[in-house]
Amino acid sequence: MPKLYLGEALALLGKTLPFIWVRLGSYAVLGVGLLVYFGVLGGIGLLLGRLWAPLGFIFFLVAIGGAFAVVSWASRYYFHLLRAAHTAVMTEFIVYGHGPEGGQIAYGRKAVMDRFRDTSILFAVDVLVEGAVKAFVRTFARIASILPIPGMRGFGNLVERIALMSTTYVDEAILSRAYKEREQNVWQVAYDGVLLYAQAWKPILTNAVVLVLIGYVEFLLLLVILGIPALALAAVFPGLSVALGILVLVGAWMIKLAVADAFSLAATLIAYHRGTEGLTPNEEWKAKLEGVSDRFRELGQKAVDNAQRSSGPAASALAGSGSAPSAQDTPPPAPETPGGPGAPAAPETPAPPSAPPSGDAPEGPTPPPSGEPTDPRERS
Repeated sequence: MPKLYLGEALALLGKTLPFIWVRLGSYAVLGVGLLVYFGVLGGIGLLLGRLWAPLGFIFFLVAIGGAFAVVSWASRYYFHLLRAAHTAVMTEFIVYGHGPEGGQIAYGRKAVMDRFRDTSILFAVDVLVEGAVKAFVRTFARIASILPIPGMRGFGNLVERIALMSTTYVDEAILSRAYKEREQNVWQVAYDGVLLYAQAWKPILTNAVVLVLIGYVEFLLLLVILGIPALALAAVFPGLSVALGILVLVGAWMIKLAVADAFSLAATLIAYHRGTEGLTPNEEWKAKLEGVSDRFRELGQKAVDNAQRSSGPAASALAGSGSAPSAQDTPPPAPETPGGPGAPAAPETPAPPSAPPSGDAPEGPTPPPSGEPTDPRERS
């Protein structure tokens, strides 16, 4: 069985305690907000239920849907960025052996913005990486082989679902290459990162799957730890049973998200960087992944487009000016007959009687070699 990096992950969390405190505080605020939300709307639902039972039930279902919407929004726009910043700092410790100078929170936020410039780019890259990784897991990964437990093959579908759930940690590990490589083309970094994952998937996915299972065990332990005093209080105050039950569920889930998920992410990051160290993207795997994943092909196309935009500003400007140098940048060509290539259309005025010899220029202005009129009146 591949090595699990549980001890190193725990040590890594100790080195990034500022993020752990921020995560705990943020999820505590979210948890309290949910408790208040359910307390208020639950009371309204009870009142409506006394008027008409189905109305109270419908109101309660709508309230649950609203809670999921709030949590989803917070996870996408705040906690996702917090997790990315935490990933950037942990990558510094994993790859370089030391943390960033100055505050970890400020460094992590700056590292994310320097690489991705905008949250929409971070989300877009993450979506494509997630799709490519899941396509790989469904097509190529032999899930039952990563956990050598008797009878595990009979639970192949269940283990595959857990493996797909664990890809959220793998996505973050792949994107962490942007902080390691100091690369601005994050599309190319992600594209190569998916290839490296495909070449060394077994230890990485093993860690991710085991950590998902550990996360659920941790959640059950938290339920027991928080549930014992809650049961004691419910025995004394029976009217608080429902409120205490909700408090235990929300509290256990928030602690899991704040600490257990950070632990799982740290172990997966270590497994990814150790497993892919010294590897280079393989063309054979590139062809395989492009054959099974539209998201992977799109990721590659965006990498090419971004490289062309970044490396060819001069060429783009040249193409925009007619793909040829201007008369100011090159020596003037030899005079051509009116209407020749590159010359403007001749104005409908009588032509001069004859061109003077090249060595005896007549007094007064002569038309420039480029064929442009020098008299401002002619320009109009």
